[in-house]
Amino acid sequence: MKKLVVMLVLAAFMSAGCLEQMEGIGEKYCAGDSDCACGVHKTTEQCFYGNKQYVDMTKQCPDFCTGIAGNLDVKCVDFVCTQVRVR
Repeated sequence: MKKLVVMLVLAAFMSAGCLEQMEGIGEKYCAGDSDCACGVHKTTEQCFYGNKQYVDMTKQCPDFCTGIAGNLDVKCVDFVCTQVRVR
């Protein structure tokens, strides 16, 4: 019985940690490139790239999104929206 209680407590702590990590990547989560966007974060109104649900694409941050040289893009890499060099 003690082992079961200990296992349940450990499982609760571990799942809580996983949930925190999932919430942290929610804004950057993607399944493909079409899930990613760059613009202004809908809540913070700061320049931001990540999941398009969190991006106000009507407000742009050109140097932040594409780079001064126009060599940056946002791609889905390992299920995370990531800014990458394209040229």
